[in-house]
Amino acid sequence: MAFKQANFATRLLLSLVISLLSLQVAQAQTLLIPEELHEFAKKNGCSPIEDFYERPGMLGPPYVYGYLPGPQKESAVLWCQRGEKDERTFFLLFMFENTQHELARCPNKIEWKNSYPGGLSVYKDQETDLEEFVYHNPPHQRGPKRRMTNNAIQNRYDGLGILFYCYQGEWLYRIRH
Repeated sequence: MAFKQANFATRLLLSLVISLLSLQVAQAQTLLIPEELHEFAKKNGCSPIEDFYERPGMLGPPYVYGYLPGPQKESAVLWCQRGEKDERTFFLLFMFENTQHELARCPNKIEWKNSYPGGLSVYKDQETDLEEFVYHNPPHQRGPKRRMTNNAIQNRYDGLGILFYCYQGEWLYRIRH
């Protein structure tokens, strides 16, 4: 009888441990972006894109740190969404600790309807002409005749590249196939 009780207790304990491990794995799999960015998205009325990686091919993360010069942890950019499935709207969200920098003068949220979000990275090519860009608002107005002087955010997936650039408090973007 004592053997059966010990065996039952061992199986019960083992079952509990396996259940807890499964729960931790499930929680780890649902965290698509770092916790601090997840919380920042929630504070700004949106959530991470849960199906972001459910497509073929190589894809960078839906966030990047280090948009502003200085320590990387002091600035970040991420994709988030409001709504579900076909009814959702995507946003490119910017987080800054230093709001005095020139790049922090643009709105910290861009509503994006032109394409499904791709992986993000910081783009630093100072030779890029802003004439190749258009303003986000008003749409389709050409960028100024000058070159980039600051970082931009690059969105890439499946051969499509989009650059987002903050110029004098307004967002410009360039799409390349």
